[in-house]
Amino acid sequence: MKFDVPISREAVEIELGDPVAFGDHDPEDVVRYAAAGAPPGSADDLDRALVAEAARRGPLVASTTTGWAEAREGHPYSVTEVVDADGARLSIARGDPRTLVEHVVKPSTTRRVRAISSKAGMSSRAWQPLAVATRAPDSEWELLGYVPVRVWSRPGQKRGRSFDYHLVWDLWLRLCHWGWVAAIIVLTVSGYVIANPGWIPIWEADRPGVGFFMGYVRYVHLLAAVVLMTVLLIRVWNLSTSQIPYDRWRALVPFRNRHQAGNVWRTLEAYMFIRPNTAPEYFGHNPLQQLTYTTMYLIFLAQVVSGLALWGLYDTQGWFWGLFQWLNHVMGTQQVRLLHYVIMWVIILFVPLHMYLSIRADSVDRSGAISSMVSGGRWVRRGAHFEDWPPTTGPDAERTIEEEPAEPLERKP
Repeated sequence: MKFDVPISREAVEIELGDPVAFGDHDPEDVVRYAAAGAPPGSADDLDRALVAEAARRGPLVASTTTGWAEAREGHPYSVTEVVDADGARLSIARGDPRTLVEHVVKPSTTRRVRAISSKAGMSSRAWQPLAVATRAPDSEWELLGYVPVRVWSRPGQKRGRSFDYHLVWDLWLRLCHWGWVAAIIVLTVSGYVIANPGWIPIWEADRPGVGFFMGYVRYVHLLAAVVLMTVLLIRVWNLSTSQIPYDRWRALVPFRNRHQAGNVWRTLEAYMFIRPNTAPEYFGHNPLQQLTYTTMYLIFLAQVVSGLALWGLYDTQGWFWGLFQWLNHVMGTQQVRLLHYVIMWVIILFVPLHMYLSIRADSVDRSGAISSMVSGGRWVRRGAHFEDWPPTTGPDAERTIEEEPAEPLERKP
């Protein structure tokens, strides 16, 4: 069958994703009927991939092909007439989702919206959805679902590359990130010991000279606090000076317009696996990440202010430490200690959440979130679409992901 990307066995390989089923249909049915729509003896790579995938998932549809109309210009879908093992006739349509949804199937408004949003979600991940619909005699067309398709160039047979490398985080932001990681680990461990000295083993407490142990712990805690504050100041400077737009102040504002605000909810649904195929794709941080990290900056600020207020208790009349004593006067010293301790637990709870979101982005969205915080960039498949691409400033401002390189890559021997 014809598809938006030319299919040639000498040039490409086919990758099929997890099918999306509509209504009461199973994802396996989508693949099985997509395979049943292949003409007998087809040598087309897509048809062969569909048949192989359907066979892997279960028994194929037992049917005999009685007619086949090829997709053509102005008619971007094929129609196959089959007769099943019971002698029932069935028509199977495969092809362009927009044409099938709007001009052939014409589903209800709810299903139409879901079909459009599912197509957009697949397209944003560089998948090309193959729509599959069926019709029994004297009945209406019914949309079964989509089969995500990717067409890959075979190495050594087609010059060029399917991916481009783009910077997303600069060196200063990455240094700040890992500086925070180190400082938070030291601050959390030492802070817990300060808050709960009974954690020290009894045999260690009975050791001669252990009386100054808490002094050493406090010294390490304050040293890590200085590192944290220094990193925060570097990040504030970097927010204004970075050449990459995803690292600047604007990237911390998640509600720039109504569309961005709506994307916060859609992204949250995807993270909870409610509607993972409708999540908007972002090259940098999505609105939910922007909201989360902006909140964490404010939490870090509150932790720093409360920590300086406690640190300055030894010299409340000094000009510097006196700047933070207002918090002790307003809340009371013990309440400030409690606030500092509670914020520590908020940060501790944030760590596994942050790790989950990063691992999920790498494994589900394949965004390279973890590796990009080491290398600073992401490999992006050509044809992928992002809400925040292209950037308005920086080295990639004049480029688009769909551009071909000026010179084809040389094949390696």
